[in-house]
Amino acid sequence: MQRLSNLGPLSDARLADDETASGPGKTITEFADAEDDEPGWLLITGPAGSGRTRLSAEMANRRIAGGRAALYFVVADLLDRLRSAMNAPSGGDLSFALLFEHVRDAPFLILDDLDCISPTDWAREKLFQLLNHRRNSGRRTVLVSEAADLSAIGLQSFLTLDLERLELGGAVSGGRYREFGGMTESVLDQYSFDGFREEGLGGRGDAENLATVKSTVEEWVSHPAGWLTLFGGTGVGKTHLAAAAANDRLAVGDSVCFAVVPELLDALRASYRDEGEASFEAIFASLKEVDLLILDDLGAHQSTEWASEKLYQLCASRYLRSAPTLITMNVLPDDLDPRLASRLLDSQRGLALHVRAKDYRTDQEARQITPSRRRPQRRG
Repeated sequence: MQRLSNLGPLSDARLADDETASGPGKTITEFADAEDDEPGWLLITGPAGSGRTRLSAEMANRRIAGGRAALYFVVADLLDRLRSAMNAPSGGDLSFALLFEHVRDAPFLILDDLDCISPTDWAREKLFQLLNHRRNSGRRTVLVSEAADLSAIGLQSFLTLDLERLELGGAVSGGRYREFGGMTESVLDQYSFDGFREEGLGGRGDAENLATVKSTVEEWVSHPAGWLTLFGGTGVGKTHLAAAAANDRLAVGDSVCFAVVPELLDALRASYRDEGEASFEAIFASLKEVDLLILDDLGAHQSTEWASEKLYQLCASRYLRSAPTLITMNVLPDDLDPRLASRLLDSQRGLALHVRAKDYRTDQEARQITPSRRRPQRRG
């Protein structure tokens, strides 16, 4: 049951006994402990960092510990899996049918981040079919969302009078700047657009397009929206430009997180058993909600299933809201998880730039990478 629950790293998420004695912990405990043949729906709402995912995982783990099945899905991930099954070159219909039936008929289903999806007609149709079947068959279901209004995704009709509601308080708040991987505020202060050598090391011949890239980053960061991805060889100035962008947004009052991706993943792994601001949920919520997120060295991490899943969940959340996100990497977008690559290369949500220059650090020709043919062109 643990393996089939789809909880993954959340399999260890449990509340302490005193947390289940009152308040939200007591509400979700009573809902999870009810008999499966007792129809019931629960809607959990609250801002990022308020504890929605932790409470959801507690319900699933509590049931599994008692020998009863539970199924957990982030909705965007579920829809991606359904699309992939439907589009499979062989056996696609069967794979889709089995997956949809598995979710539709689960005795206890948790759908997390329900309002963080792209509300296409297909997505609305599948979610409606799924929830309508569960409502009619009396399957116990937990809906988890930031807002209580689901009309944008066509599901408001399921929020009936017999639905239990749990509204959580505010998110954990912190300072305006956070870093993972060593880009402390004192180090960050050393980087600016004025200090960027757009001519390269030895002259214009060393820098094919540094001046253009610099001006593009400056223009983007003046009114950031959507994604900006800088990819190219090592030492060509990508991190310098990202740090300069961070300084500019901090200067106007925005919150910024500068995360070196391998270090960020290590911090997330280490945070599962922590509480308060160091907890996994608090960190992950801050990454989703920060005004500007910088992911430095994406693709340099060890590509495990867990790492891919966490990066996808983070990026999917920011992608759907067009939250300003600046990414640097030394690999091609096509070398990433296909789910990430498709978002990085979506010209409707952002811009990808191939940075070409000599390595600043070694005075050697940087390892050049061939840009993807699907690289979006800058609009306007």
